[in-house]
Amino acid sequence: MPTYEDLFNCFLLLLTSLANVVMLRTFRKPEGVTLFEIINILAPVFLVILLGWALARSGFLPAQAVGEVNRLSYWVGLPSLLFYSIGTADPEIQGVTGLLFVTTTATLVAIAAAALGARLLRLPGHSYGTFMQGVFRGNLAFIGLPVVLYAFSNGNASAEASALLVFGPLVVLYNVLAVVVLVLSGGGAGHGVIRPAVYGLLTNPILIASLAGVLLALSGLQLPAFAERTFSAVGQMALPLALICIGATLYSTRIRGRIGWAVTGAVMKVALVPAIGFLLARAVGLSAEHTQIALILLACPTASVSYILAQQLRGDEGLASSIVVIANVLAVPALFVVLAITG
Repeated sequence: MPTYEDLFNCFLLLLTSLANVVMLRTFRKPEGVTLFEIINILAPVFLVILLGWALARSGFLPAQAVGEVNRLSYWVGLPSLLFYSIGTADPEIQGVTGLLFVTTTATLVAIAAAALGARLLRLPGHSYGTFMQGVFRGNLAFIGLPVVLYAFSNGNASAEASALLVFGPLVVLYNVLAVVVLVLSGGGAGHGVIRPAVYGLLTNPILIASLAGVLLALSGLQLPAFAERTFSAVGQMALPLALICIGATLYSTRIRGRIGWAVTGAVMKVALVPAIGFLLARAVGLSAEHTQIALILLACPTASVSYILAQQLRGDEGLASSIVVIANVLAVPALFVVLAITG
């Protein structure tokens, strides 16, 4: 006799298949993106991740070095990239509003779907919030951002700036919602870290750099040439170092616990969530470019930091690590489909 888990997985497969059929029929066009163009967008990202995995496996990049390099990228490289890119661009404010609405609403709907899925799968209390976090919290900074930048590397500066502008608020939203779902599902076990979490949000380098970039863009001022070159040079190190760290982190992360739960969460993350975003983009009339940005961001695999937060808030560490690994594997075909449909 089929279990609740079997029935839910069948329902999930049917729903995502129907959504993909709708997406294919809507966005198929003769001049669409070619196979080689998609490979050129995705291959650099995942090959550098593979390089990080190989460096960690060989012992060339020890675990302690991974943490320090990741900290350098997150606190120095990425803020420089965001400040320079947003501050020197001219994003379409109206399009950004629609893009932010679609990605934010899709995230909230995904949380509701994850809560329903957790109930149908009969997850225990400490796994409930971990499962929900794994479904909605994507790795925007170190996978979504490079894929978007490569996808619009043909000189579409406005689309790039729009993606960068919506990136900061989404990261903050993910951080807030992750703490909320884990604390509520843990029965208050994590109240001791709420204050540090709030402080972390207020001092978030991504948010600060994004706001500073917006202020610079709105002011009409131009950075001196030496300042532009400095921020550009420092920002260029962010994504390669971050991708190497992702690969190294995946090497040390293991699949544990109930694999069925982890597979369900990972499939929801890379398939159901972007399908929800697609339907919302169609409903509000989002442009093809901003629809592509939204689906790339929503199809990103679960962020590795979700495992760390699950540890801090007494969640299900095994489930968190398993979702991260499986989602990163499934993200390759998921992003391939997104680019093929929206390119």
